[in-house]
Amino acid sequence: MKLKNLFSSSVICILIQILTGCSSQESKLPNIIIFLADDLGYADVKWTNPKAYIETPNLIQLAKRGAILTDFYSASTMCSPSRAGLLTGRTPTRTGVHDWIKESYKQPYSDVHLPPEEITIAEILKNAGYQTAVMGKWHLNNGFRSGNQSDPDNQGFNYWFCTTVQSEPSHRNPVNFFENGNPVGEIGTEEDPLFSSGIVAEKTIKWLKGRKKGAPFFLYIAFHEPHVVCDAPDDLKNKYLDKISKGEIPLLENTGPHGLGQAEYYACVENMDHAIGKIISCLREEKELENTLILFTSDNGPDSNRYFQERLQSVGETGIFKGRKRWLYEGGIRQASIIVWPKVIKEGTKIQQEMGHIDILPTICEITGQTVPHDRWIDGINILPALRGQLLDRSEKPLHWHFYSPPGDSPRSVLREGPWVLTADWDQPRPSGRFDTSYVHIIKQAKLMDYKLYNITEDPGQQTNIQDEYPEIFVRMCEKLKELHSSVVKECPSSTQFQFHN
Repeated sequence: MKLKNLFSSSVICILIQILTGCSSQESKLPNIIIFLADDLGYADVKWTNPKAYIETPNLIQLAKRGAILTDFYSASTMCSPSRAGLLTGRTPTRTGVHDWIKESYKQPYSDVHLPPEEITIAEILKNAGYQTAVMGKWHLNNGFRSGNQSDPDNQGFNYWFCTTVQSEPSHRNPVNFFENGNPVGEIGTEEDPLFSSGIVAEKTIKWLKGRKKGAPFFLYIAFHEPHVVCDAPDDLKNKYLDKISKGEIPLLENTGPHGLGQAEYYACVENMDHAIGKIISCLREEKELENTLILFTSDNGPDSNRYFQERLQSVGETGIFKGRKRWLYEGGIRQASIIVWPKVIKEGTKIQQEMGHIDILPTICEITGQTVPHDRWIDGINILPALRGQLLDRSEKPLHWHFYSPPGDSPRSVLREGPWVLTADWDQPRPSGRFDTSYVHIIKQAKLMDYKLYNITEDPGQQTNIQDEYPEIFVRMCEKLKELHSSVVKECPSSTQFQFHN
């Protein structure tokens, strides 16, 4: 059952005044924009790593206007489940989206998708009178208009301009965008190439200029960059190639002639930054910038060992953190993130409290006076107090993750509480290959084992298991993680619940 609006406009305005301390003149509902990068490394940008090589002037300026979130986490270490968690406020295992949805364009279609019964941020805001749009990468079903009822307009978006997965064949001249369910075809030409982030920016600007003025809006802009296959305008690539040739940027191994793969990755991140700058300029021109809450984050950590034409492109960096995309270590789930809300969030600050994607939905509900869905468990909490300089209480709802098949020595369940991170493996075997619904029984039957405790503040690289030094903390967190894991797998849809609709 979809959420129904329980508040009138007048009640919402009163709530906004109470929650933010604004006068009636300042109580207009804020616009909300989420910028989501794809496979960005925590240490790829200068606000988390001053020695980073990529130039992102627009994001740096954005950080100066708001707060850097030092301990902000994605909902998963993989793209599709991360997006499911972001939009629903629920640990993605509860939704049945366990891994990336690969089957797009293949017949017969897979039945893996975000269940239509899930309630998204867009649905909540649409009920609150917001205009809603999603641009970029959807990745929560296996094909638009395929019958599985998880297209963006089934999940609360009035307008959508999306690909189901990454832009194909690369960021240059993509061929797989859909506009409100209709295929667009190739965008750009060899003589006049266009790139995914720029295309998304131009479509966003067109939508902003054509929207109904006076009504608040929600924009979910999910960029394809820097997901492999990376590409960007030649001037940006040549700039980084020049820096590499001069020794200003170290040449990485296996990145092709003169570090071309490396330059392509850096350039497409900067091109995404340019796109964000264009959108922000449009907001300023439309006189909406001062009434817009903006979040920038990434879906997961950087990919590894991804090549294009024999040159390594996945060169994103995690800095001091262990792990990458697919790993449930900090490098796979902690994201370089910024939040801006003029007159509410103090400029040029850092918020060093643990929070993440799953907190966005309940926080938006608080800001807009909407009811958090009460017929299902929401894992996130309202982080508005932290945005206003207060301490959060996560004792009832700590951050936790569960992933059925991470690589290497990565754990499969994780709990964070303050400086403490507890990891655990499952007693069920790790299935090989991409997720299949036949694996659900493995997920549901798994029990936790091989626990390890880390102090993430003193040991961000998660090198030393300190469970014997802190037995009381270790035992308490083990019991909590068992409880959370049991709750998650109990709610996880069985394979028979994913019925495909032709």
